[in-house]
Amino acid sequence: MLIKNGKVVIFENDDVKVKDLDIRIKGKLIHEMDENLEPEANEKVLDATDKVVMPGLINTHAHIAMSIFRGTFEGCDLYTWLNEKIWPIEAKLTEEDVYNASMLSIVEMISTGTTCVNDHYFFSKKIREALEKSKMRAVITRVLMDSDGEEASENRISEFIDLYETRDKENSLISYTVAPHGLYTCSGELLKKSRELAVKYNLPIHVHFLESISEIEDIKKLHGLDASEVLKKYFDGIHTILAHGVKLTDKDVDILSDMDLRYIT
Repeated sequence: MLIKNGKVVIFENDDVKVKDLDIRIKGKLIHEMDENLEPEANEKVLDATDKVVMPGLINTHAHIAMSIFRGTFEGCDLYTWLNEKIWPIEAKLTEEDVYNASMLSIVEMISTGTTCVNDHYFFSKKIREALEKSKMRAVITRVLMDSDGEEASENRISEFIDLYETRDKENSLISYTVAPHGLYTCSGELLKKSRELAVKYNLPIHVHFLESISEIEDIKKLHGLDASEVLKKYFDGIHTILAHGVKLTDKDVDILSDMDLRYIT
């Protein structure tokens, strides 16, 4: 494939530059970039006049099947939104609902330049099926929590293990995380099990962290420690992705500064 006449975004010497270049792709790799490249035999040519050519965007935290809830509930605090609105509706979702909603999100992301998503949801095999069909790059999981009981928690752990162990090892487009829902919905025992799974399978942790002011005291009541101390207790030394992290204090930043973290804001 030859992409001609585009405004190409280049990352060069820790700076971003835009250049008028043509791009030749061979197989799955960029083969060359230069001005006025001529098409080779049987090469598909795309005219990118008045268009930007750039690396794909990465959606670093998402619940892609929740696209069907867009605009449904506005003006709620987090706990009301979860407990009274979202979770009751999610309990009625079918596997087919999740597949179709995921496909909707995938089409929207690809059409607007997002080529990789880090997802955090359930019915994960159906999400994987949609991703495999679309050939989008993704990180997926089966979210874990035990605030609604031990039996439900064990079922979720079993679903995650089944998801991971039935993966297509040859598919490099899809990778995995271990994903406790949040420190306020997971007991210390479940966080410990999450760490054990991450170590066993050599996977990152992906967890909601301090996305609302209410969490601060709730986490302390549940675990007897500040949120950052809980995170360090269970996940120190493990690559950890924190979703949101909008209520961190300077103390939190100091405690977490030597952990292998990726903050998402």
